[in-house]
Amino acid sequence: MSTPFTRAIKHFVFGLLILSSSYSQHAFSIQPLSDIDAFKTIMVDGFELPNALGYPIKEFSLAAIIDGEMEPIPFQIDEYNEGGAIYFEGWDVPIAGSKDVVDREDKLLFTYKDAGPRRQDDHRYDGDIIHEIALTNSLGHTRYAYLVRKSRLRSDEQYVRYSAEEALVETDFYSIAYNKENHINWDDFSIVNYDGDANPFDALKIRIETGIISTFAKTELNNKGLVAIPKGVRSGPIRTTTQMELTMWFLKLPLLRISLQLHHSPNSLIYDVRSVLPKTHRSMLADPNIFISLEGHSLYGTELRTALGPKTPGITDGKLDANERIFITSGVSKTENWIWASTKRNLDFVAFFDYTGEQTEELSLHYNDDKDLVDPPERFPGQLPNVGYKIHSLPESGYFGFAVNIHMSNRYEGNPDLFTGKLRRLPDMSVTAPL
Repeated sequence: MSTPFTRAIKHFVFGLLILSSSYSQHAFSIQPLSDIDAFKTIMVDGFELPNALGYPIKEFSLAAIIDGEMEPIPFQIDEYNEGGAIYFEGWDVPIAGSKDVVDREDKLLFTYKDAGPRRQDDHRYDGDIIHEIALTNSLGHTRYAYLVRKSRLRSDEQYVRYSAEEALVETDFYSIAYNKENHINWDDFSIVNYDGDANPFDALKIRIETGIISTFAKTELNNKGLVAIPKGVRSGPIRTTTQMELTMWFLKLPLLRISLQLHHSPNSLIYDVRSVLPKTHRSMLADPNIFISLEGHSLYGTELRTALGPKTPGITDGKLDANERIFITSGVSKTENWIWASTKRNLDFVAFFDYTGEQTEELSLHYNDDKDLVDPPERFPGQLPNVGYKIHSLPESGYFGFAVNIHMSNRYEGNPDLFTGKLRRLPDMSVTAPL
């Protein structure tokens, strides 16, 4: 028999169930990330993970809450050398810290989208949870990942796949086949979902225009005189790095040896160039200019914008017009240097330039839109377009380094003045040790 008291109890229990269900849904729900954020690489410095310092790297894994359960997610821990680049055994720059052990200079890498809701007390997991990593975006939404020690669980997902034998890098967005004789050159560069008949990119070109001893003896060293040979690979699920020895050859003599690290991430790649310039070798180069640029393959109709250029886009049509010439004269600087291009074929790309040391030189835009110009070595004739950076001169001696970061998407939405900033903006991060 139902009484007012029993009815009140039923209503109370029902209310608790509703509240519990609502809390559960809230606890395990997170705001979806935008396309521009989802595959960002999160890097956590070793010094921010004090409970991991001194332990073997192989003892660690990373986990997050997925569909209400704590699951392993892809990650890697990269070791760095004393020069601030990825460490490679046998290269001439020593490791910072100890090999195969988590040090202050090492970095933990994972993908932003794999972080999930916050762990609750009833979530059980194999191993010891030693750090909670909280990532908060500009809207105040927070995602979490957990560093775990001595867990048997590992994710087998690979966002980047590399074959040294085939000189092939593949992600879910792009694939690059490098020329085995010279990794500066590509044999193939394909983009998933690209709406075109062939490869959208012809070549990544590195040029050095310089006089030898005197400016009266000008010469140009291109992808034939600059040869990149792989010396090592660190292959991980988040990022694959290839250590290259880039040699500048002149009259069959090695004029300069340079470190080039190629970093491949799910939808981006970085060319990280570093060298210590011997004063005697540098003195042989008179008025040197360095060019690093991406050459498109028949990308007619591509729209181009730069950080300091006109608001009216430059249009690739096989010939330079007055608007494009303004881009050349005012397009970028050392501090304002993004370049955006939309092919209108389901492919956009954005490039950034960064100096990696204290020595810097003037920077400007290198750009050409010429359907008839043959600029070997290249796979396809014509500069449609050829766009990148020009470095004016080199320091007299000492360390000199720069990095070019190329991001790719099927489409970037909105104003490039805004989304180029979002591309480089990482979430706020807080690392704590659970009680």
